Amino acid sequence: MKTIKICVALCLFILTINENLFAANKLVNRFSNTQASEVYALIERILPGNSNSFLIETIADKKGVDSFYLASQDDKILIKGTNALSIAKGLNHYLKTYCHTSITWYANDKIEIPKQFPKVSSPVAEVCRFENRFFLNYCTFGYTTLWWKWRDWERLIDWMALNGINMPLAITGQEYVWQKVWKKFGMTEAQSRAFFTGPSHLAWQRMGNLDRWLGPLPQSFIDNQFELQKQILKRERSFGMKPVLPAFAGHVPFDLKQKFPNIKLTNLGSYDTGKQNDAYFLDPMDPLFIKIQKAYLTEQQKLFGTDHFYGADPFNEMDPPSWKPGYLANVARTIYSGMKAVDKDAVWIQMGWTFYYDRKHWNNPTLEAMIKAVPKNKMIILEYFGEKAELWRTTDAFFDAPYIWCYLGNFGGNTQLAAPLLKVSKLLPAAEKDPNKRQMAGIGTTLEGFGVNDFMFEWLFDYAWNADAENTTKWIKDYANSRTGNKDEIIEAGWAKLLPLIYNSQVSGVGLGNIIQSKPMLKRNGSYSSLSSYDYSALASILPVFLKANEESNRNARFERDLVMLEKQVLVNLALSFRDTIAKAYYAKDEKLFNQYTKHFLSLCDDVNSLTATQSELMLGKWIDDARSFGKTDEEKNYYEKSARVLVTTWGGEGNGITDYAAKDWSGLIATYYKPRWELFFDELRKTIKSGNEPDMASFDKKRAKFDWEWTDKNHSTQSFSPTRAPNAIKVCEDLYKKWIPYL
Repeated sequence: MKTIKICVALCLFILTINENLFAANKLVNRFSNTQASEVYALIERILPGNSNSFLIETIADKKGVDSFYLASQDDKILIKGTNALSIAKGLNHYLKTYCHTSITWYANDKIEIPKQFPKVSSPVAEVCRFENRFFLNYCTFGYTTLWWKWRDWERLIDWMALNGINMPLAITGQEYVWQKVWKKFGMTEAQSRAFFTGPSHLAWQRMGNLDRWLGPLPQSFIDNQFELQKQILKRERSFGMKPVLPAFAGHVPFDLKQKFPNIKLTNLGSYDTGKQNDAYFLDPMDPLFIKIQKAYLTEQQKLFGTDHFYGADPFNEMDPPSWKPGYLANVARTIYSGMKAVDKDAVWIQMGWTFYYDRKHWNNPTLEAMIKAVPKNKMIILEYFGEKAELWRTTDAFFDAPYIWCYLGNFGGNTQLAAPLLKVSKLLPAAEKDPNKRQMAGIGTTLEGFGVNDFMFEWLFDYAWNADAENTTKWIKDYANSRTGNKDEIIEAGWAKLLPLIYNSQVSGVGLGNIIQSKPMLKRNGSYSSLSSYDYSALASILPVFLKANEESNRNARFERDLVMLEKQVLVNLALSFRDTIAKAYYAKDEKLFNQYTKHFLSLCDDVNSLTATQSELMLGKWIDDARSFGKTDEEKNYYEKSARVLVTTWGGEGNGITDYAAKDWSGLIATYYKPRWELFFDELRKTIKSGNEPDMASFDKKRAKFDWEWTDKNHSTQSFSPTRAPNAIKVCEDLYKKWIPYL
């Protein structure tokens, strides 16, 4: 009996060892595959300690398309895919659909991890229908990622992987490369730093729109961004993404004239920031042009490698030296010749915004000349603003050049609730099925800033894999559950009501804002604070639905954010009604009513300021704190803060025409910038209300512009802004709703 027990124990011991060895081998095997290991690392970042709940396998790519397969296997979740991006997309599908878990692109956002990973009831398989999935915009590197460090970029790249994006714009750190290039052409380090703008405006200098503004650029910033770009590219490529790196499009420092006095330069202006900041374009016929292109791409390839995609956008929002088709063809031919000389596989990525913005001059003959000057299929056009104007339909599909249908969706990081989901869900399928679509080579988004209507960007990339996303009613229902963390039928119904009201054809146009952000006036609104046209009272009637969410939903940070965004929109809409009542009171010389509603208006500003303080990405304090973190001394910190303040307010100097382009409902910005402007305006109106005369807006605008510019200067502004968000967002929403419901 004792012998039998020993034998049984020995067998069990051997079995245990074998099981452990099998598990260990399995662990080694799963990480031996580079593609799979990247996804396991991703899982550990977003779901710490839970990678063992998943089985990851790569499958053969037999048809040249990305695909994934999702199922349950024993007590694990099995995800197969053709590559890391396909597997990551399958993971995201599982988390959203089965776990009701939404992963955002913000590093500070908490991820709700389910207590137990639910089984996949029946296997799921999806195939991507678009080879290229493009993401980002030059402006995003100003309005959103300007002060980001690796922690922020790591989360964004994870988000891109989860959404199957394989073609991200990657323009960080290029000033380091340019410094080396300009040195080869006789410029000193100090000259190149003086040529660069301050950090906040680098995105526009990279597009050739201006130089020097808020510079010189600190060397420490240049070096920091160079190191960051290496991290970004390494991680993006580890997922199989092909980053789009910059190329030379003709924009040069004026100081090159000192070394090459005979070169021909054309002044392209500076967005009204002063003649000293004008940008210059080098004549493509000058031999120096191709030399600079070769020097830049050679240096960039040495430092960053290449995936053969290069962004170059000559004359973006600028007039070229000539509109003759032959001239523009020569420009394009020269730009690409320089690319090809360094990289025989080079593909030029050209943003179509240039052509949309000035369609009068970029007519079909000029556009055709430029496109056809480049070898066939070596230029890919980004259909930049597809929800507004599909240029492919009026240009013979860009004269048979490959193009990527893009949804723009956001200008300047504006925070208005408006997104054309119903419209885009018709446009995209129509384009995809059109027999005349020619070389539609992918889809993407060219958003200028993050911050609102995030679901539209997720829908777009979901559609690339799931044609059923065309059924927006079902899609938005599933999305609602991913935001609440559970099946909350009340919130499902709330999103269903939002869909036809503000997510139908409400295109997020330039300067889509609200009256609080507007330059103060009694009639109409500021040029960069255009208002949406839906029924504001209808939106206000949907808010109580969201206030009835169940307890589990109210505990979810994603739902909390959605509620805050919705209530914020209702309150800023209400501010328009108050402004109009103020105007009526002014013209009626009714001082009592005037004072009553100016008080209401300013109180509403305070409340929106308090409401937005509950969300970190809606806080001026975080924006400024992130900026100041780049400096080591007080002088450096103040320099970065100035740069941060200018971008989101005046953009240029005092009275600049782009003031408020990047208007945002941010806590701190409302309290110290927008509200005081309105107080200044109301005080001016009190001086003339008894006379009934029209206010002297020209005189007031000068005072307002002076206030705007002084606000950007730390020496004039002693306010400090907390980077830490306020607690109890749900209660704040409930209390503010009760306060303002009589007016809604």
